[in-house]
Amino acid sequence: MSMKAEIETGPLSAPICLTWQITDRCNLRCVHCLAASTDKKPGELDMSQIKLFLDDLAEMRVFYINVGGGEPLLHPHFFDIADYAGEKGVYIQFSTNGTLIDGTIAAEVAKRGLRVQVSLDGWEQAVNDPIRGVGTFHKVVRAIELLRKKNIRVSVNCVVTKSAVPGLDELYRLAASFDARLRLSRLRPSGRAGECWRDLAPSREQYFQLFQWLKRHPDVTTGDSFFFLSALGEPLPGLSQCGAGKLTCSVDSHGFVYPCPFTADPALAVGNIKEQPLSRLWQESGLFKQLRQQKPGSCTSCDSFGKCRGGCRGAAYLVYKDWSRSDPECMRRESDGAVSIQ
Repeated sequence: MSMKAEIETGPLSAPICLTWQITDRCNLRCVHCLAASTDKKPGELDMSQIKLFLDDLAEMRVFYINVGGGEPLLHPHFFDIADYAGEKGVYIQFSTNGTLIDGTIAAEVAKRGLRVQVSLDGWEQAVNDPIRGVGTFHKVVRAIELLRKKNIRVSVNCVVTKSAVPGLDELYRLAASFDARLRLSRLRPSGRAGECWRDLAPSREQYFQLFQWLKRHPDVTTGDSFFFLSALGEPLPGLSQCGAGKLTCSVDSHGFVYPCPFTADPALAVGNIKEQPLSRLWQESGLFKQLRQQKPGSCTSCDSFGKCRGGCRGAAYLVYKDWSRSDPECMRRESDGAVSIQ
């Protein structure tokens, strides 16, 4: 049975990947931060709870964890956690804003063979810094240089905004100059981005341009960010449907579990790993079961439904408070209630 067929007929025994927001603390205040990260809040998981969590993931045979934040390098036990995960056979990659990486940290990362995703939201300072903060562009470029000198596998992740689209070729060349992979992520109305999403999101015409650009650059990874664009023509590579609660889920720094990192809304928490192990929540959560069975009713009559599967469920919920609606940035507009993109 193919993975797609298995997803549609029943749940996987464990998420293939899991995003863990390891801390709320961050030294930046990015305007589109999905976690709205600021400072550490009381109640974050302690090391004993973290070890139990990793034990459970190992037993579930979760393929890998993507550790983020906040800024994960601000967690006082980050490398201890990486070491324990390694002992348990749980593979870790982590996402960082890059501004804290120096030669010592690069050496620690290299020693453990961790993969790193570094955030850079534009090919030049004038594009990146208004979003991520003054001076961050040059700090991040320096971090990539330090990591690559240690032969660490690096992905450069760009959250695609309207200001980033014109410079995708330049960003692609910048990543290639470091022998780093480029990854593009979709801007969703989550966290602080909920306040600026409509202002920062690419225009409809830019999404058409992005679709064509991605077809010309199959080596650029996107996760499940842009499969909704497949409605425009030939499906883009990768999974052609939302994986929330099907392939993946998210755990925050306090142990609450959500369908995906973009739906970290208290109303959507399916439980807490301090009280129930993830292995149980994954199998028994009513919300996860709903997401595995639900199809956007307004989309099923569209002739592109087989390509985009109705788009991102999280984005639909964040805009309409309704999982069953079509993606708010639907490119076909046959679907009910698509948000107007300027």
